[in-house]
Amino acid sequence: MDRKKPCEECPWANGNPHSLKFREYSEKMESLGRVQACHMKTRDVWGSAAPTKKENECAGRKLCGKKS
Repeated sequence: MDRKKPCEECPWANGNPHSLKFREYSEKMESLGRVQACHMKTRDVWGSAAPTKKENECAGRKLCGKKS
């Protein structure tokens, strides 16, 4: 079972206006088939250079998805 915690700067774990806007943008990108990687582990957040893997997947996004 995957029990990674989101990083302190994770936009899915913070409620500031910038993070809320990023969540909206992320949801639009996911509707286009892109999976978000953790910005603390890779610069390739949307998997442009290589596909997002389980090791660099955004833990905050996964937790947020499980809540809804």
